[in-house]
Amino acid sequence: MTFLSGPPISASPSSVSSSARFPSRSCSSLSLHPPGNQSAIQASTTESRVGEREGEATPTRVGDGEGDPLADYVRKHGGKRVIRRVLIANNGMAATKSIFSMRQWAYMELGDDKLLEFVVMATPEDMRANPEFIRRADKIVEVPGGPNRNNYANVDLICQIAVQEKVDAVWPGWGHASENPNLPRRLSELGITFIGPSATVMAALGDKIAANILAQTAGVPSIPWSGDSLKATLDSTGAIPRD
Repeated sequence: MTFLSGPPISASPSSVSSSARFPSRSCSSLSLHPPGNQSAIQASTTESRVGEREGEATPTRVGDGEGDPLADYVRKHGGKRVIRRVLIANNGMAATKSIFSMRQWAYMELGDDKLLEFVVMATPEDMRANPEFIRRADKIVEVPGGPNRNNYANVDLICQIAVQEKVDAVWPGWGHASENPNLPRRLSELGITFIGPSATVMAALGDKIAANILAQTAGVPSIPWSGDSLKATLDSTGAIPRD
């Protein structure tokens, strides 16, 4: 379990008492930079990459480990990167079902559900409730409570945790930050996989006018509206050009 300290995140009494609730998990201190501090996040990324060059764990690329079932599976299916450690940027049923489903896949396909590691975010409210997703996680990072802008919808915070926990990918679930194109965009800049659509696609589908034009361009039946005759010439990424 990890406790967050430093403005605007600080350890709370509930954080201290939670260690007794999960005695099998080690406790460490993690200081996160204030949300919005882009240079600090980039500095953390740089430091972690320096540490990797000095011998710390690095994200597994195909070919790194012969006899590794996960790497072998990725290689067999033409993949280029192994996703081994995942940050679940959500809570409740979304987090529980994602962990359960991915562990089930690992067991059914590879024979070992522990080949994947899951880092979860948990607010003080989550910790008091002791939900299933916390019990299924390999690592718990406590985050501020209150509105989701303080935690699960906070793109800066999610990126900070992803960098400092050295995850290979982030799964956003539904709701919260899952439809914010800034999240996949920022994670891409940090070299971390976003499990979901690209920022370009997300931005287009989040714009109702653009989404309707995309549907019409693809020949999908749409409800009549003032622009129902419009079609777009898509760019190389499948998005509608700005002009």
